[in-house]
Amino acid sequence: MLALITGATKGIGRAIVEALSDEGHDIIAISSSSDNLTLLKNEIESKYGNNCHTLACDLTNYESRKKLIINLSPFHDNIDILVNNFGQYAVGSIEEETSASITALFNTNFLSAFEISQPLMKAFKIKKSGFIFNILSVLAKDVRPAAASYSISKHALKALNDLMKEELRPFGVKVCGIYPGSVNTPSWDGIPIDRSKMIQPEDIASFIQNSIKVSPNAFMEEITFRPIDPEV
Repeated sequence: MLALITGATKGIGRAIVEALSDEGHDIIAISSSSDNLTLLKNEIESKYGNNCHTLACDLTNYESRKKLIINLSPFHDNIDILVNNFGQYAVGSIEEETSASITALFNTNFLSAFEISQPLMKAFKIKKSGFIFNILSVLAKDVRPAAASYSISKHALKALNDLMKEELRPFGVKVCGIYPGSVNTPSWDGIPIDRSKMIQPEDIASFIQNSIKVSPNAFMEEITFRPIDPEV
């Protein structure tokens, strides 16, 4: 199978690339850094012997996303797995936010997933198969007053996830929402916290790896990951 993964060079995305490559799946990796993508391609293909296609794209930028959609079009009929992993975190209360800051994170965390998913939904319907995994956040079900724009954008992504799940269910396409709490990713770099107590990216990658293996009639529609330590 061919898997498309956004935010593929670091953290959760990198772990998913590794897990799916280990299963023999080919990869389309998307990231903003061409250099990081080149390193990823060389390492993955050397280690696993699969194909790792790469496409550089600044998913925060509308024009860059437009070019990406065009570049992805030749792959649409062959993609079997989509992982909308890319996202950004930001702090700020409602009082501190501006229309610009909310719009920026809405574009980043919601529109990038919507614009990539929409054409693939059509291809999946025709094939009557496929998997979509949306990496959300526990804040897609809750809110954090100190992260207003992030909470808003993830709630919007949850709505998109739920809509895609119900629209694609009759076609045998499985859409799964993944709701992690604190995950050990580079976003914590420089912050004094015990990252060994966090969820590890490989935990989420392992779940996706195993979800793809279940029988056609089994449907894991969502999962929440939380650190066992409530203080993390």
